[in-house]
Amino acid sequence: MGVKKERSRGVRRLRLLAVLALVYVFGVVGYYFLPWQVRQGVYTVSPWINRTLRRQGFKIVERWDGLGLWGRDCRTTLNGGGGEHGYGGTPSQGMKMFDRVKILENNSYLVGYSESMKNPLWVAYRVFDVPRLESGKRPSGFRTDHRTEAKVPHSAYRGTGYDRGHMAPNFAIATRYGVDGQWETFLMSNIIPQTPSVNRHMWKDLEQRVARRYGRYFGEVWVLTGPVFSEPVKRFGSGVSIPSGYYKILVDEDGDEVRVLAFLIESRCPPYTRVKSRLVSVDEIEVRTGLNFFPDLAKTAQADLESQPAGRLWPWLMPALRYAALPKEFNENKF
Repeated sequence: MGVKKERSRGVRRLRLLAVLALVYVFGVVGYYFLPWQVRQGVYTVSPWINRTLRRQGFKIVERWDGLGLWGRDCRTTLNGGGGEHGYGGTPSQGMKMFDRVKILENNSYLVGYSESMKNPLWVAYRVFDVPRLESGKRPSGFRTDHRTEAKVPHSAYRGTGYDRGHMAPNFAIATRYGVDGQWETFLMSNIIPQTPSVNRHMWKDLEQRVARRYGRYFGEVWVLTGPVFSEPVKRFGSGVSIPSGYYKILVDEDGDEVRVLAFLIESRCPPYTRVKSRLVSVDEIEVRTGLNFFPDLAKTAQADLESQPAGRLWPWLMPALRYAALPKEFNENKF
């Protein structure tokens, strides 16, 4: 009898814990979705409680979004192929006659650099599977790229309130190309002004999603990323142009198809914004940047990939489980 009573108490405890967990989850998620007019009362009493509840609800919603359980993908039949860094050709500026980008080739990524804007207009890189995600110590400073005429120095951003935002990210490149690749990401030709609220949160989270999940469980993923400018363009005293937003386009070959995710994030993006809400069509980014992406793909393939936004993030859980089930030797020798 004693054993049965103890077992019954254990079951009741588990049920209680399950109920409390559900109450917590639904509570913080519900609070996250409350309009400001409702949350304002809580904020007035305690900004800390408001911030904590929103942050916890946001984390749960972001993890749910990340599963990508439903929604449409932007995909088409595979009819091209990816290169070492880019997919479907380097971005084109069409018939533009002046201020054409200078293409800078690095071992770990490509840059389309604008001398007049003193910014890269696009950066292309590839993230692929590796046995271990190991990176060296982060360099302490940024280096002037003497291949450019602008020769933007490390000090150009000092005192501006903006971060030096990597386009080819430190972690993703360091874990795939080693120390030499990591050092390349600290060239100022790879840097744009980014607001700290975006660079240190949503942008960083998106880069980590690509580096730690997509680039491993999907084999390889190609990335195109850069700034968006709106007129009138503001500049630092050094002449560096300040973007009004940032874009990132992801490409993945999935079986006999290719699929795309495109994000457009405004520089003043509010905190606790779901990255899924910033999915847009590639066409919208092309209009905002004046660039033509995937110029080497067939027109029909471009239309399939670019005309509509994806309705979900890429599902990664099942690929992760299949990846974990592979023999260790296979993972280590895959690339």
